[in-house]
Amino acid sequence: MSILKAEKIKKKFGIRRILSDVNLQLERGEIFVLFGPNGSGKSTFSLILSSLLKPTGGCIKFENNDIRKLNSSYRSKIGLLTHSSFLYENLSALENLRFYAALYGLRDIKRRIDEFSHLFEIETRMNEPVKNFSRGMKQRLSIIRALIHNPEIILFDEPYTGLDELSAQILERELLNFRKSGKLIFITTHNLLRGYNIATRLGILSRGRILFESEKKNITADELSETYKRLIQNETL
Repeated sequence: MSILKAEKIKKKFGIRRILSDVNLQLERGEIFVLFGPNGSGKSTFSLILSSLLKPTGGCIKFENNDIRKLNSSYRSKIGLLTHSSFLYENLSALENLRFYAALYGLRDIKRRIDEFSHLFEIETRMNEPVKNFSRGMKQRLSIIRALIHNPEIILFDEPYTGLDELSAQILERELLNFRKSGKLIFITTHNLLRGYNIATRLGILSRGRILFESEKKNITADELSETYKRLIQNETL
């Protein structure tokens, strides 16, 4: 049974249609990567999956339960990374992580913070205010914020933004570890090669519709690139 299911998801902002009847089933222990150009609806779909944004039509189900009826119990299971960092700029990195760890009711706060700050190589700057951080440093801290409570579902929208090659590799290794422990990982990106390499299953979204879906084992990176170009070009004609 799918852990997370999108059923006929629609989203409109005013008269502008962002998503049109999006259906998707997501399983535990998989890394689903959704590709698409800017403006395709990827970020909107991620927010709807997280319950932070309500669809105009359709519903999201977690373990066959409508998430609108689950409220905070569902959100506590989510590790969300979006274009907004959800960090408090005037607080230090350490204060931010302590706040979120306490919010999730973690008992081993110090161990988790020490572990992740070392992993993402920010331990020497934990007492600095976030407002002094570069874009890449904020992204690393946001990733830690999203993972610190060991979420069942990881929703990462464009996680490679601002990351250097080493940080991207660290992130991917950690996501693979989460997958091995049975977590669901959903990633949106326009980086075809990076996304392909980490995916177990993938899809292509354009103009609010999923145009293609496949197991990674059934498509090569070159075939994905050609399929992506063809589908996106056809959508713009």
